Amino acid sequence: MRAITLRRRRWWVAIALLPLLALAAAPLPAESLLSLDVHHEDGRYRLRADMEIAAPAAAVRATLTDYANLTALNPSIRQSSVRAAPAPYDARVTTLLRACIRELFCRELKRVEDVREDPQRLLAVIVPAQSDFRAGRTEWRLSPRPDGVRVSYRAELTPAFTVPPLVGTALVKQGLERELRRLLRNLERLARARS
Repeated sequence: MRAITLRRRRWWVAIALLPLLALAAAPLPAESLLSLDVHHEDGRYRLRADMEIAAPAAAVRATLTDYANLTALNPSIRQSSVRAAPAPYDARVTTLLRACIRELFCRELKRVEDVREDPQRLLAVIVPAQSDFRAGRTEWRLSPRPDGVRVSYRAELTPAFTVPPLVGTALVKQGLERELRRLLRNLERLARARS
């Protein structure tokens, strides 16, 4: 009975990494998304994306640092909150994500990150002791252009659990790519609305 319980627990934890696979995100316009890649190696997921947004860098930055309203960036983020962080960071952001496989199996995933804000760069580092990840880091770089801003996104995530073979890393990568596309699409829409 204990072995079955542990398998179920691992299954549910693995499900937490798969952000809403059932919902396919519409592709970004070709002129916005320049590149997108999700890679898996040694238990670590690496995400990379570059895009151009026809909005001021300040509007994009304001959207990304509106920590209390991160749910607008991605519907899988169910809650977000912010509090003071230890130096040299500017904020400690907690997000609760709801991740599902075909809406049949869902789980909440907690991520606590310390964020450092520079004028053209945001760096978020996961606090493993308070998160469902062993390690993680996200970086946003904003490069102003005459007609908008170029956005470079880089992230590394190491879950604190093993993805079972039944789910497979290919399915996880597919889900992460969908969610990243959705996040970028919403970032573009929200930033344009702010400008």
